[in-house]
Amino acid sequence: MAEKVTESKPSKGSSSKLKLMILILIVLLILAAGGGAAYYFLFRDAAEPAEGAEEPHGSASEPASEPVTEHAPAKPSEEAPLIYHALEPVTVNITAPGPVRFLRLNLTIVTRDPNVVAAVDKHLPLIRNDLLAHLSGQNYGTVNTPEGKDALRGDLKNMLIKILTRAREPVGVEDILFTDLVMQ
Repeated sequence: MAEKVTESKPSKGSSSKLKLMILILIVLLILAAGGGAAYYFLFRDAAEPAEGAEEPHGSASEPASEPVTEHAPAKPSEEAPLIYHALEPVTVNITAPGPVRFLRLNLTIVTRDPNVVAAVDKHLPLIRNDLLAHLSGQNYGTVNTPEGKDALRGDLKNMLIKILTRAREPVGVEDILFTDLVMQ
């Protein structure tokens, strides 16, 4: 008797399952590689010190040669990124005669020095007091023109610089922006 040898072919169902498993593995590998690349590019800057960064004073490798003063803020470079610090909205009664009785203003301070942001937050009651006093004396006809708005921005910037100077804080205010100005 002759024996019949039959080759067992994988069924169609197991072949498609194998292909599905391989496809899922490939997709998972691609996702893992993408996640690893994203982690590398996003978090490597935080872990590595910047090129040319100085070691902090008092490090073990070198003794500090200059005395460190507490109130001498480092000058921010022109290449430092801008910091936008929004203040709470200010609403005042306009005392000047005219059709407008209220002025609502949202201000944003532009600086490159984080110490300025801390100083503004520290002296916020004094800054808001002077803002309210200055804004309540504004005239609708003046503030309603582009030139008047620019002049008011300049006045507020100078006022803020004077407050920070009197308080012996850093005064690196680059600009004042109006993010909302409503007159009623």
